[in-house]
Amino acid sequence: MAGPRLESVDALRALALFGILQVNIQSFLHGAGDPLGYFLTPPRPIDTAVYLVIGTLVSLKFLALFAFLFGLGFALQMRGLRRRYRKQGQEGQEGQEGQDGRREARRHYRRRLLFLLGVGVAHGTLLYYGDILTAYALAGFVLVLYADARPARLARAARNFFIGHAAISLALVGLTEWARRSLPPDFDVSQVPPGVIETFEVMVTGTWLEQLPLRVEHYLALQGTTLVTGMPFILGLFTLGALAGRLGWLAHPGRHRRLWRAAVPLGAAGLAFSAAGTWLNYRTMVDTPGDPALWGFLLMGFGFAATALYLAWFVAQRDAPWMRRAIAWLAPAGRMPLTNYLMQAVILGALLTGWGLGWGAHLGRAELALLALAIVAVQIVVSRWWIGRVGQGPIEALWRRVTY
Repeated sequence: MAGPRLESVDALRALALFGILQVNIQSFLHGAGDPLGYFLTPPRPIDTAVYLVIGTLVSLKFLALFAFLFGLGFALQMRGLRRRYRKQGQEGQEGQEGQDGRREARRHYRRRLLFLLGVGVAHGTLLYYGDILTAYALAGFVLVLYADARPARLARAARNFFIGHAAISLALVGLTEWARRSLPPDFDVSQVPPGVIETFEVMVTGTWLEQLPLRVEHYLALQGTTLVTGMPFILGLFTLGALAGRLGWLAHPGRHRRLWRAAVPLGAAGLAFSAAGTWLNYRTMVDTPGDPALWGFLLMGFGFAATALYLAWFVAQRDAPWMRRAIAWLAPAGRMPLTNYLMQAVILGALLTGWGLGWGAHLGRAELALLALAIVAVQIVVSRWWIGRVGQGPIEALWRRVTY
């Protein structure tokens, strides 16, 4: 039973990566701002539809899923590491042996995080400003403090982190909206900000070296914002995922039927929030892109709860024959997530930017969404071939070697 359960988690991890790509590709050339990018020209009906669909069904949901699975993986890895170090029998006394095993497991995991942090900084500065690995690594050092926490403590931590995130978000949006009304802008808010247009032009025409200062600037700005507003959100998902790993929410869903039933209305409410927020964002991005209202972003942020609905549906369908076939195809991509995540940035740079083919200057939202699907199809096939012959991704192999 352990094999299929691990395979289903790998498949979910691949789905999370592919959902993240659908969002990233829309704003890859625009810099830090709206995660779905701006309309530099009046949107076509198909572009409007793509914006609304991705904003409602995809944006933040798969990022939340990826963070949740990070926490779940942390719980499983810590369990395996403790067993490994206990078997080594470093001390003769069982109590001391267990304590040493826990200490070694935490030390081992911190080495993993240091590697991830280095990769994240390189990825964010050299390839794609919207890196999430840096924030995950930094949040991971906090997560290690919960390595031996009981489930009740993990549940309280997740609750408190989410409450903190909601409070910070509400306060910042309220203050920003008050400032907008008290200090009206002295520029034409119906136009896309000049900085966005300049960023786009550099990205689609400039060389890699010409893009580098701009990429570093946006990377640092985004990481600063994430540290202030996003860290409680990430930690809430990390601790919730760790709780899921400890209690077996995905490994033994039949033991948690009440939980998964409760996830359905919660996720449906999240979709409603997300749909409302996406529509508000769309209107401001069309009417006042130079001064967007933040209430739409807030509602979209609360819409991450739709992830619960996706997970509940996945759990309900997991044993269906068609789902088992889908899991078998997706799982290899989820076994090499770091490699695939980094390769997505390389591919987008090579196809969209000035140092590559420069397609980004001509593709609309619909074409970008189709391109993301094509990249996903290639990664599924290549990952299946690679894992079948090598067993792990190249970056994952380096990660393992450095860590151990």
